[in-house]
Amino acid sequence: MAVVQAVNSLSASSPPVVNLLRCLVLRVGAFSHVGPGVGAAGEASSRPPVGSGFRTAFSLMERAVTKATWKGRESVWREWQDFCSRLGVDGLRGEVVPALLCFVGEAFEKGVSASGLVKKLAGLAYWFKLLGVRDATKDFVVRQAVLGYSKSRVARDSRRPVSFDLLVKLVGVLGLICSDGYEEVLFSAAFALAFFGAFRVGELVSHSCVASGGLQFGDVAVGVDCVSCFLRRSKTDQSGKGKRIVLYAVPGAAACPVRCVQQFLAVRPCLQPGGSFLIHRDGRSLSRFQFIAIFRSGLDKLGLPAKEFASHSFRIGAATEAVRWGLGEQMVRQIGRWESERIRSYVRLELL
Repeated sequence: MAVVQAVNSLSASSPPVVNLLRCLVLRVGAFSHVGPGVGAAGEASSRPPVGSGFRTAFSLMERAVTKATWKGRESVWREWQDFCSRLGVDGLRGEVVPALLCFVGEAFEKGVSASGLVKKLAGLAYWFKLLGVRDATKDFVVRQAVLGYSKSRVARDSRRPVSFDLLVKLVGVLGLICSDGYEEVLFSAAFALAFFGAFRVGELVSHSCVASGGLQFGDVAVGVDCVSCFLRRSKTDQSGKGKRIVLYAVPGAAACPVRCVQQFLAVRPCLQPGGSFLIHRDGRSLSRFQFIAIFRSGLDKLGLPAKEFASHSFRIGAATEAVRWGLGEQMVRQIGRWESERIRSYVRLELL
């Protein structure tokens, strides 16, 4: 009963977590009833740790990946449960392969991109493994359906890159957009760092203005002709080894990363140690929403279609400009911390 109480004590706002915990308990035979849509219980052969320890272990599994990845896995688990409920099948046992084929077919009919489907199936594969059932996503017929899916729906990512020239123009119009001089300096630094550091926006700024996130104050060091940023964790560095990113000065450029960061530090309020590096005058963190909003406003002011760009355009621009400047693929990989062949999809010279 202690395990049941621990599971039921979880927040009701996260039903996928509750159901998954129940499935995990079922896997080791802790109790005989797991609720609708999860599966029938088996015979108890051993008993798991009880109370908060079991819940803590699940929390540690959650911390093994980024919040965005975990949220995506929870979402696809909920989607899978709802889908199987509509079909009237057990999502873990029995006719799982036919159900997956129907799942793939429905995704195609809804217009889900090939990459979106792959992410969904990767999420399901994770839960299948975690719950100790056969990973049906690797079944031959499912893989063939996914292969046909990818060949039938090739959707090229058409987000345009932020070129160096565009970056300079964006910094130049911030005075017409931002509420005061401090904000102008803040966003100049944010845009320059995003471009020259090839940052993902989540690595650079906080997800919320009331939370500390993104690049931290203690992780930034400024020299005479360079800025050093220590990236604690990234999408390709889940173990948290960290990566030192050094950005060098671009003499005479208004969007020079060293110049922009130095100007920001000259006006940044002196608060308690730690916290987000990019903050407003009142100490609130620069948020993802605010970063994108000012970026879009800048594009509008320049007469460019904001819908053709995204926050990732800075990272795309870093790769594209690096290639245009004659840097080899290995050097470009180092700039953006890319580890796969996907780097080539970031180079979009035709969209500059």
